[in-house]
This record gives sequence, C-alpha cells and structure tokens, in this order.
Amino acid sequence: MVKNVFVLFILLLLIACSSKETVVELQNPFIGGTSGVNIDFQNLRKEVFDGGRDPFDVVVKLDNKGEADVAKNNVRVRLSGVNPSEFSKLEEQLTRGPDDDILAAKKDSTGKLITTPPVFVEFTDLNHFSPIVGASADFTLRADVCYTYKTLAVSKLCVRSNILSPEAGGICEINQDKAVFNSGGTLQFGTLTESARAKDKVGFTFEIKKAGAGDVFEKESSCDRTQKNKADKVFVKVDTKMNGVSCSGLTSSGSVASGFVTLFDGSKVISCTQPASSRTNFEQLVSLEAGYDFENFAQTTITVKSSGSSS
Repeated sequence: MVKNVFVLFILLLLIACSSKETVVELQNPFIGGTSGVNIDFQNLRKEVFDGGRDPFDVVVKLDNKGEADVAKNNVRVRLSGVNPSEFSKLEEQLTRGPDDDILAAKKDSTGKLITTPPVFVEFTDLNHFSPIVGASADFTLRADVCYTYKTLAVSKLCVRSNILSPEAGGICEINQDKAVFNSGGTLQFGTLTESARAKDKVGFTFEIKKAGAGDVFEKESSCDRTQKNKADKVFVKVDTKMNGVSCSGLTSSGSVASGFVTLFDGSKVISCTQPASSRTNFEQLVSLEAGYDFENFAQTTITVKSSGSSS
C-alpha cells in the first residue's frame, strides 16, 4: 500500500513538473542609442600662414558612443579636401589608423555605466609651402573614418503547447509584436513580430535599419566604394537556441541562421520560421547580431593667410 502511494506521488510530481510554464523576464541589458564612433577635430588651428614657415597638426578625435569595441586594425582615417602636395604631404601620408583600440561604453551587471576615453589620430607637420594669391584662401578639410562595428539585440518568442489554438490565459501570446532591446550602434533591429505558422511552427519577422548618419558597407571591406557589391551589405546572425530555425536569405545550422543581406533604402525585413513542438508553454530568448563597416565624416574649413613672402 505504501509502495503504491509512493509511486502515485512520483507520478503526480512528474505531471506537475511537466506542466510548468517558463516565463522570461526580459529587461534592457544595453545602454542603447543610435551612435557608433563620433568624429571631431581636436584643437584645430583654423588659420595658418603660407610660405612653408607655419607647420600645423590635424588631430582627429574618435569617441566611441556605441557598445562595440573597435580594433585599431579595423579603423581607417583619411584626410581629404586639400591637395596633399600643396600641404607638403604625400597622398599616403593622409591616411592612417589609430595606435589604440577604440573601446566602447559598457553597462555592468549592476546597471552602472562604464565610459572609456576617446582615441586620437594625428597628422603632423602639414605646411602650405607655396604662396597663395591674395590675402587669404579657405580650404575644406574633411576626415573620413571607416570602422568595423556590430549591433547586438535581444527579444523573445512565445511557444505554446497548442500553437494554432492556444488556451486563453497563458503566460504569453504568440500573435503579437515583441519588444527588441538594441545595443548602441548605427544599425538597429526593429520590432520582432511573431505569428503562428502551423501546429508545430511559429514564424517571426524583424527589420534591420540604418539609424545613424553615414554609409554601410560589408564588414572588413574598408568601405571600398570602388566595389559596388560591398555597399549596404550587413552580416546578420539569428540565434533562437532552438534547432531548425530558418530565415529568408540566411544559411541555417542548428539553432543559428546567418549570412549577408543587402539594405534597400537603408533597411531590410527578414522573415524566419521556427519549429516549436512542445507539451508545455514557455518563452524563449532570441539573439540578433549585425556586423558591418560604417563610414562617416567630420568637416571644417581652414584659412591659409599670406605671410607676405613671395618665395
């Protein structure tokens, strides 16, 4: 008798455990924002003299306001707007990278913001050697910066034991928009919309879009504008932690779908299908990642004044 009661207790315990519902409380783990690396000129002299007697430096300040570290080997700063030979430089001397990685701001496990110092790229001893015509001449000075970046995002899916006709009052709803939390970056993921696809499948769509000023290129392409097929390319990775996920335009492997997509007018909508056969109800975290090169610039004007020398 005691043995039968014990077996019955175990069976009831197993039934209770199998009917548990898993709820995921999703809070924003990121600082957020639509900035990547901000660009500015540091303490630039706006007026210099001609005649080769007034060398000056151009210092470009790179301040990472997003949430992805940038390796120093994946940054290129190019000065343009002035003729290198007129300012005593070779063309290749007006392109260089930083000496240090550009570290991102972080949010620690307690929610505290950890900021990092900016990085500086120096172009030294520019010198307008030849005399100008007249009292002064204005020149546009532009710093184009290309860097490799990424945006991370997190959302969640609802899985029900009966996908097509779920009982009312469950822990989550399938056919609705889900919140998406993005890390700071110039590309952002839009709202994830989930829907029932079959008795054992759910579907979801999301948008990836350019949110900051600048141009997108395939990651590690150095923003090469001569290769048209590199423009507007983004490497997207979707990880549901559930086997069988498939997404339009991406290659599937287990719980991950990934590949390059092309933005049109700055955005792309991606549609995915996830097998989800389950006897219980639960919420499942979904990780999204976008990898890309991004190019932006800072621009100003410098004035070269006549030193009165004709030589």
